Amino acid sequence: MERGGFLSFFNNPREAAEARMRSLAATATVRKARAKAEVDFRSREVAANWRDWRKHLGELAEFDPIRLENHIPPHWQAGVRYAEMIIPAYGTTALAEIPLPNEFEKFLRECVWIVSERTYDAKLRPYESLLLRKGDVAVACFHQLVRAAVAAESARLGLEAWRRHNERLEQELASPADEITHPLNGSGGGHVIPAESAPLDPEVLSEHREKRLQEFVASNETTIAAVSDAAGVHKPDMQRWRRGELSDDSVMSQRIENVLSGKTPLKTSTAKPAA
Repeated sequence: MERGGFLSFFNNPREAAEARMRSLAATATVRKARAKAEVDFRSREVAANWRDWRKHLGELAEFDPIRLENHIPPHWQAGVRYAEMIIPAYGTTALAEIPLPNEFEKFLRECVWIVSERTYDAKLRPYESLLLRKGDVAVACFHQLVRAAVAAESARLGLEAWRRHNERLEQELASPADEITHPLNGSGGGHVIPAESAPLDPEVLSEHREKRLQEFVASNETTIAAVSDAAGVHKPDMQRWRRGELSDDSVMSQRIENVLSGKTPLKTSTAKPAA
């Protein structure tokens, strides 16, 4: 990961993935997928008596993954389906947020593990009191089942990430001497950006964004924290936007721009309308 990138804010890939998932969780795609997954899981839960499964736990006392694969408990089947419905939604929304395919694939792997672990703890563990001493092994086994269930979709998303990356490079090489249209080239931009700096030079983009942000804060007698709060973005994402590391297409950038343009109002009661 390049210096100053997303991972620089966190101690490890797991923390970075969790932070990104928190920001993506507010998107319509992820919220819809989660709602659909909840309906599916709870419908199965109501229709079955999973607590009766406890009497069969002795058959899996050693928690042998091979034996488990051939005899998946019914609540685990529902749990796998639950995770399988949510993970692709995170992957789809993350495609616009993560331009580098290697970073995207790393995020997706962490996402599969995080969703698997949380699904097991929230949905399955209540039915497995006799297995609490082997919780780590159970989670690992469940993760293997989830990973297999989303393997095809993960491969498709990984391919799409590389395809988009390839298209960006082709566009960058196609017309290096031509001027391109960009938000900074329009009214108020003050200058034209040549194609050789596309995607935008982070320093130029950062300077432009910072100027607009400071003007907005001053004219509305508010704070940058209030802008972040209204946009629903975390501090690391706001910092990435200010440094020009987030593309204009990203969900986070669009939320911030909506606040600066007045489409999304500030939450503070004393804030003035955006100019």
